[in-house]
Amino acid sequence: MAPYTYGDIPDEIPTKPYTPLAKHIWKLHQEFGYDLQKRMIVASVDYMYAELKERLDTTISAAKAIIDGDIKNPQKIVSYTLFPPVLSIRGDLAQGLNKLLFGESTDTTFVVLNDAEDGKIFFILNAHCEDGIPVDWWLVKPDDDLLDRRHLRLGYKIRDLPAKIKFNFTDIGNKLQDILRDVRNERAPQWTNSTYIIGMVWGGAMANMLLERSSWEAFAGIWDGISAKKAYGMPDYWFAFVPWPPLINTMAIMGRKPFALRLAGLATGHQLYLQGLEKVGIDWLTNNFPEVWSVAIKKQLKETGIPPPSQTIECKLPKTKDKKTYKEGKFDWTYPNPDEFIQLDQLGVTFEDALEGVFTNITHESEGPFTHDNVISIGLGKNTKVLKE
Repeated sequence: MAPYTYGDIPDEIPTKPYTPLAKHIWKLHQEFGYDLQKRMIVASVDYMYAELKERLDTTISAAKAIIDGDIKNPQKIVSYTLFPPVLSIRGDLAQGLNKLLFGESTDTTFVVLNDAEDGKIFFILNAHCEDGIPVDWWLVKPDDDLLDRRHLRLGYKIRDLPAKIKFNFTDIGNKLQDILRDVRNERAPQWTNSTYIIGMVWGGAMANMLLERSSWEAFAGIWDGISAKKAYGMPDYWFAFVPWPPLINTMAIMGRKPFALRLAGLATGHQLYLQGLEKVGIDWLTNNFPEVWSVAIKKQLKETGIPPPSQTIECKLPKTKDKKTYKEGKFDWTYPNPDEFIQLDQLGVTFEDALEGVFTNITHESEGPFTHDNVISIGLGKNTKVLKE
């Protein structure tokens, strides 16, 4: 039995009820307690900029190389979406998906809240797409004076606004629109008339997504976050858009399985990508939090394995509307056949390969056993080695 339980999470943590949705964070808590998560949040301020810079610059450079014709087989490479920068997307599908979901010219400002510090704004990330092509981004860190700017009518500082509005993401997003749209216009006046969307997300939700190695699990996880209130009985969304892009809203209404199927189809043609981790992230975890590296990354890839897409869409999450689930800490995710998860040695790839990212032809219709013949390429963006021409 793990030494730490749900009851060990402080009650004042606003995202405590969302714990069953965060399977990776929950495993870490069971092993090491909530203090580890608090220490990681404090330590991640400088790391997060380097990680996001690496990831977003890779996304933009890959998009440019595809448009310029420098990448000859974009259907065999993967990068990340610009918003949010935690979802895998196939090179040849990126422009179309961005336009379909967000429109011709769009800014999305992600506002990340600190779970461990009364919901204060941790950082802000703004990303811009033009004609579906990612072109620019900027980041506001926790110590930036911008977060001290006040809402003209309410008088609250930007950094304090979420806690003042009691963590209602829709209300917070609408009020932040009043301020952050002006900030966007000051920093990029050429895009004043672009569509502007606020993305609200808890830091714990983002951390859990960053620890996920399966692209399909990440796609389904988006539904879990945006449906947290309606489907799981949570106090509010775990993450949300304000306003909602129409297609995302429509897809969410369909349910977890249809949502994952459609988003995976649009983003990767249903093909599974074993999501890698940038060197900056590897170095930060191994040097500062080796226990997290061992449990959340190494064990996931080398022991637990990756759920095939067919199991991801049939997974049953904890019964969060039943009070006994919390009382007894029954937060296990139930997959049809966990003994049949995909293992690296089956695919004929190494742990180091997996850290670079492994793109496969495995879909929700694929049946095992899986082999090296299922591997299409290894890597991310322009740094991809294609195995199947």
